[in-house]
Amino acid sequence: MEPLSRRQHGFLLLILVPLLATIASHVVFYRHFPWQPAYRFPTAYFLTVATVMLSCWSVNVVIFRHFDRRLPFSYNPTQRIGRQFAVGGLATLLTFSVVFPCAIRLYSGFWPNSVQLTSGIFVCITIATLINGGYVGLYLLQAFRLEKQSATEAINRKVNHLQPPVRPVLDAALLIDAGSRQFRLRPDEIAYFFSTQGVVLLVKTDGQQLTTNYNSFSRLESLLPEGYFFQLNRQFIVSLAAIRTVQDDSNRKLRVTLTPALHRNQPEETVTVSRYRNAEFKKWLQQVAVG
Repeated sequence: MEPLSRRQHGFLLLILVPLLATIASHVVFYRHFPWQPAYRFPTAYFLTVATVMLSCWSVNVVIFRHFDRRLPFSYNPTQRIGRQFAVGGLATLLTFSVVFPCAIRLYSGFWPNSVQLTSGIFVCITIATLINGGYVGLYLLQAFRLEKQSATEAINRKVNHLQPPVRPVLDAALLIDAGSRQFRLRPDEIAYFFSTQGVVLLVKTDGQQLTTNYNSFSRLESLLPEGYFFQLNRQFIVSLAAIRTVQDDSNRKLRVTLTPALHRNQPEETVTVSRYRNAEFKKWLQQVAVG
């Protein structure tokens, strides 16, 4: 698993190498800038830094792929990061010690002096640390995303393959007061209850909506069969039959999609479950699975 595809990798290098080589060749080696008199683009230094960057990064990519096979981040992240930077840093210095003087000689016709070597080591270490650190960061972010995606897919598979538990309570109808009438409904006919501005709306699995005589969920609690419904938040009490997908959201929240939607022009209803109810909701799904 690599954080970047080969195309993304090549595109990133196409941007970073010229940019960093231009900056380093002017600031560290040439120390002369376009707005100053007698300026000439430092081609030799630019090509030298670019060559060293490409060489060092190629070596580090080989090390990354080697460790991916032998010591993945998921196995021991701390040990992997430590070895990655230790081995990568040593390989970077060794590559620099060979490539840098040869590149200077090739592009300028002279061997580097002690000042150029010292500056080159500083530039090499700085660039290698930044690029390796960024690459490790991207790698860990992708691993985190894949882990969350796997957890979400596991929940969705469970939801999609579950049927509402067949219990004796399903044979007993619920008496729901709506206006001047009283409706007898089986629990599996109810998708969810929606509360807004002191009114509780009942949404059936076939999409029909009933405005009940209840002004809060507290009056419904004694009517609903235990374990069959779950209160997602202050506005929704849902049955398993209404849940279509469960997805991780920001700040450890969950995003749950329900059908049918409140508005007929929408395919589904999206509800947010706070991080405080996250664990309880997942536990409820587990219990339904066992049931």
